[in-house]
Amino acid sequence: MLLCLVGAGCFSTKEDSAKLEETKTIWAGIPVYPGMREISSSTTSGFGKVLISRNFQSEASYDDVRRFYLDRLTGDGWNLTSEKQLKSWGNDFGGKELYFRKSDFHIAIEYAGERANYGWDYGISAGWTRWVK
Repeated sequence: MLLCLVGAGCFSTKEDSAKLEETKTIWAGIPVYPGMREISSSTTSGFGKVLISRNFQSEASYDDVRRFYLDRLTGDGWNLTSEKQLKSWGNDFGGKELYFRKSDFHIAIEYAGERANYGWDYGISAGWTRWVK
């Protein structure tokens, strides 16, 4: 591993920068469910990873949001690769995640859960990692 980091150049700042720009373009094409209010956002890039994420408040049901993103994203060529229940430190607040892939990029739609109290209801992220193809 050390050889990889020092000698072979496992990380490329040029590739990270290019993938960040591609991820920004992907993010710009993700529709926001009607009525969602953005409350926070984050962008990270480097070391072979890019992630743009935003958190939203919404009164919308998970089923309605799920249907919206399934229709929109699969219609744009994204493949739903997983839907799973989420737990926080072993606690089940009713959280769920939809995970979509296209090429080496991903989009995740996360529902905090009806019993969660995080200050946000839905999180949406778009990203890339050089190690997952």
